[in-house]
Amino acid sequence: MKGDLDIDFVGSVLTRLLEEGGRPIILEDKAQGVEVVIPVDAAVAAHGLLPVFLFAGEALMRDVTGGGFALELERDIQALLSWRVKRIGGAAFTGVMLAVMEAIAQASTSRGIMVVELGRVFDEATARIRNRERKS
Repeated sequence: MKGDLDIDFVGSVLTRLLEEGGRPIILEDKAQGVEVVIPVDAAVAAHGLLPVFLFAGEALMRDVTGGGFALELERDIQALLSWRVKRIGGAAFTGVMLAVMEAIAQASTSRGIMVVELGRVFDEATARIRNRERKS
């Protein structure tokens, strides 16, 4: 088993990828009909959107490899979406980043990276896992 990854390092590398990609990160409030562009630094923070990126990426990793990366989140009512990354463990840095990059790619539209779509990425990966489990 691999050791824990440095959360700040994962965030700093994701910062570079998102900045170089140049796509806006959009958080939608469908009830209000409002879209908010989230700054990259808020997106990659352990108390920002990083939990959502990692959660979707880990689901994809579980889907294709059968194992995740021991992601631990903790409730934090001060965090952007009430969750904070506590630990990223059990996987190589490259695997974590590739999974997160794939989640971002699947959540992207011509308008940008749609945060709400990361939930769909998670749901679809989880559904594929459950379907395979039922068949076996």
